[in-house]
Amino acid sequence: MGRPAAVPGERRTRDRILDAAINLFARDGFDQTPVRCIAAAVGLTEGAVYRHFPGKEAILGAILAYAEECVYAPLPVETGLGGDGASVFEGLLAPLPAIIEANPVVVKIMRILYIEMFHNEKVRRFFRAEFMERADDHLAGLFGRCIELGTIRDCDPRELASVFNAFRSEWAFKAYILDGEAGVDPEAARDDLRAAIRFFERMLCPKECADDTEIDRRTSP
Repeated sequence: MGRPAAVPGERRTRDRILDAAINLFARDGFDQTPVRCIAAAVGLTEGAVYRHFPGKEAILGAILAYAEECVYAPLPVETGLGGDGASVFEGLLAPLPAIIEANPVVVKIMRILYIEMFHNEKVRRFFRAEFMERADDHLAGLFGRCIELGTIRDCDPRELASVFNAFRSEWAFKAYILDGEAGVDPEAARDDLRAAIRFFERMLCPKECADDTEIDRRTSP
């Protein structure tokens, strides 16, 4: 017998397994979530899950791969380098709330990373490599091009990247993780970004790159 025809709009079983795993890992933790619980959440047998993933570590690996895609999806500023009159700092920070709020699964993956990296070596290596080292390299290259163009003052682009990336990580943790989903205050998150944009611009832009009104507009929902 051939495979039954897919029901229009039906999501792939693999994606449903990943969604269930993300929900459970974010709520209960990786170690506390057996494969049978993931299977039950999707309405499958445990054996059916193993037909898609060889084990729980493979499920975690797929989640980390998706997190990497989200982190390095290019923002417009990375190709235009603020050509619309906005500073590179505004271009990197202002879109973050809308991006995160448009894809709630990102917050759950962030929660998994922040919780698991303290006792899961695979997650710790991933976080260090992708969210720290690679992110610093990526930003250093971007800031270096901005220095060449004269849109930010001469400085060490790698040191700037490290400081900027540290702020961005701290902001995400404070805004979306620290108090849990019930504690998220989108407007407070935007206020923090407005203040940070002004700080980076006043410290590093040769002149004011965008007035407060423009910043307010760009960080509004």
